[in-house]
Order: sequence, then C-alpha cells, then structure tokens
Amino acid sequence: MFNPRAMASDHSPVLFSVRSAGEAQKPVAAHLLDSQTIACQLLHTLAASLNTPYTLHQITEVLGSQLGADACLVLWHHRPTASTAYTCWQNGSTAQLWQLPSLGRSPQAALQHRMAQALIQQFSVPQGSPVPLPWRDALLALTPDHPQGEAWLAGIKIYRSIVITAAPDCEGVVVLLNRRRGPGLAVEEALAVNLASLVAVALHQHHLQQQTQQCNEQLRYLSYLKEDFLSTLNHELRTPLTSMMLAIRMLRRPDLTPERVAMYLDILEQQCSRETNLVNDLLMLQTVDAGTGRTQLIPVDLGQALTTLAQEIQADLAAVQLSLVVTVPQEPVRVLAAASPLTRIMQELLTNAQKYSASGSTVTITLLPPAATDAQAVVQISNVGAGIQADELAHIFEKFRRGRNATKDAIPGTGTGLALVRGLVEQLEGTITVTSEPQADHLWQTCFSLGFRRHRSAMESPPVPKTP
Repeated sequence: MFNPRAMASDHSPVLFSVRSAGEAQKPVAAHLLDSQTIACQLLHTLAASLNTPYTLHQITEVLGSQLGADACLVLWHHRPTASTAYTCWQNGSTAQLWQLPSLGRSPQAALQHRMAQALIQQFSVPQGSPVPLPWRDALLALTPDHPQGEAWLAGIKIYRSIVITAAPDCEGVVVLLNRRRGPGLAVEEALAVNLASLVAVALHQHHLQQQTQQCNEQLRYLSYLKEDFLSTLNHELRTPLTSMMLAIRMLRRPDLTPERVAMYLDILEQQCSRETNLVNDLLMLQTVDAGTGRTQLIPVDLGQALTTLAQEIQADLAAVQLSLVVTVPQEPVRVLAAASPLTRIMQELLTNAQKYSASGSTVTITLLPPAATDAQAVVQISNVGAGIQADELAHIFEKFRRGRNATKDAIPGTGTGLALVRGLVEQLEGTITVTSEPQADHLWQTCFSLGFRRHRSAMESPPVPKTP
C-alpha cells in the first residue's frame, strides 16, 4: 500500500496539514481548494501508478491538464547513469516518454544532450511570472522524434517552469507551455514545491523500475550463459570420452595388429590429455578469479620468449594451413613477468587465432620497439578470419562468453580461454585490449595488444658524456 509519509524525507514539504478547530471555521479561498484538489489528484495518480511503467506519463498528463497548460514537458538528467530523458504531453493527446541516445553515439545525440542541459539550466532560473519562451529552438532540437514534428510547438508563447529539487541524484524541470497568457500558469509557490516533490517521487520510482528491469535482464543473460556453458561443457567432455570408449572396445579385440594397438593407445592418450587440460583450465580460471595465486615478477627477455614459443607452435599452425610470422627488435626488450603465465597467455591467444583464422592466412606476432621512456612493452597478435562484432568487444574477456557464431560454426571451446588470458595478464600487472576491423572478402582483422611493464634497468637512459 502506498504510504506518502514513509516516502517523505525530513526536508520534504508538507502536502497536507491538520487545522485547529478555530482555523476550521475560517472560509477557505477558492484558489486554495483548487491547489489542494490538484495536489490530491497528483497524489492519487502517483499512488495508483507506482507499480506500472507509466507513472511519469500519467503525472505529466495530470500536471498539464489540471494546470491549464497546452503542453507539458518533464525533463531530467540522472547523474549516476549519465542518462537524459523526458516525457511530453500535449492537449488532446497522450503523454509519451523518450530516452535520449547514449552520448557519443552520433552528432545528433550529442546535440540533444547539450540542449537538454541548457534547457534544465535555463528553466531552473526562478521566474516571478510567465515570460516569453527563449528556448523554442532548443526544444525543437531536443524533441526531433515528436510525432507532430515542429507543429507541437506552433503558437507557444509563454512558459512556466517548476524546478525538481528533491529527486536524489537527479536534476530536472517541469515546463508548462501555453499559447496564450492566462491564469493556468499562475502556479503558487507552495503548490509548485508540492508538485515538484511529487514529480521527484515519480522520477525515483521510474529509476527503481529501470534498475529492476536491468537486474532481470542481467539474470536472464547469466542464465543463458550458464545453459550455454553447460551445453558446451557437456559436448567437450563427452566427445573425448566417446573416443576413449571406442578405443577401449577396439583394444579388447583379439585380432588387432601391433600397429592398430599402438594407434588406439595414442587415441586414448590424446583424448585423456584433452580431458585433463579442460579440467586444469577450469581449475586455473577459478584460482585466477579468486586471486589466491601469487606471481613473482622477474626480468624476462620478451623477444626471446616469443621466438621460442613461435618455434614450438609453428608445426601446429602449419597442420591447419596457417603460417606464422614473428617480428621482434634486434635489441633485447626486458619486461617484468613470469615465464609460465607469459607462455600460457601467448599459447591461448595463438590457439584462439588458430580457431578463427581463414585457411591459408598468416598469424603475426609483433613486438613493437619501445622508446627509452616507454613504461610498457607492447606485443600485438593479429590474424585474419572471423571477426568480433562491435557489441561483443566489451564482453569478449568475460567467463564462458563465446562469439555469436562460434556455436553455429561448431568452433570448439568452452569460453574460458580469453577470460583466463585476462586474469593472467592482470597477475603480471599488464594490460590487454582487442580490436576487430572488417577487411576484403568478408574477412576481419582481429588484433590483441598486450602491454607488459618494462624492467627498470631497460628504461634507464644511457649516461650523457660530460663536456670538457
């Protein structure tokens, strides 16, 4: 049940008060009754719509219609989420809500955000009486998606603004628009404060509903990840076990030649190693996530480590018709790292490149020559093939997250490799980023950039000779 007393803060204005017996005998002015009627209707609307997604729609419509406005705009900016939105009502139509696009998505979105901030600041200036509307062009720029286009502001001459001050983490205004001067916009200060408080409650409820919706979407997404991971894990576990079972059955046959026995034993060893590696990956990912493992960083010759790794993996790439090119500076590049995590990081990234590269293409490992003052040495691992969509780039290092086409194209994996890479890079106090850009023939170039902290002695500049 809605309880306005429980929702009011210590500094909230009193909407209603109990009068003494003597005061009750005094005649009540008509405008006071009107103010109480408007406040009561708003309070009733708020209470009736708290559990619906249309609270702000109805509040905006009641404000505009009861205060005699031709149009009403409720505009606000929510600071924690950096989001801006507004509801708009026009006489003869229903109120609608618009959420401005994220800042930076387009020049139009940036313009709308600038206009919204300017309008909030302009309309927050106290007005003793209605004044000519100075921000008509800004309102048009803010509302390009209005179904009536510019017509909804046609003939608007004056406005009255009510500043919303009681909304937590939020700034905004209620703007009443009229095509003529009249008593409708003459809002008393006490009523304006009460109305602003009710709108603040509606805004707070709106943001709570949005948070609830986001939490529900996150839960659905996590449920999807769990189901997808269990399905993938089931496949990754069953496939080696099936091969092992078939090999065992074949080994029971008495007529097998020694060559056949050796072949089936090799299958058993390979599939057993596959199972062991999968279990070890999951355990290592759990250890990295828990932060229980502690890595001692020592100086490592990064160029030499990359060259050695390339020699070890060259044959595996050649078996799937991929070539490997390694480019390192002639001068040693020493970083603070640990041999085992560094090797595992490179192996996982090269395995990832092997899975998603186009047949016959080249995988490149490039150690960029660092300047004397660079704090990091940068390694880039690049391949051409299947790409990473723009909306997936921000989530590619999440646990059990796989590309949209990985399952469809039957690419093996459990979604743990890149999550493990990120965790190991953080253990080495390094950084990792990824880009994926479209190329010719519907291929993409994907590049992982790793940054490792350089060894201090490698950053020291050579001594400057003294001049006689």
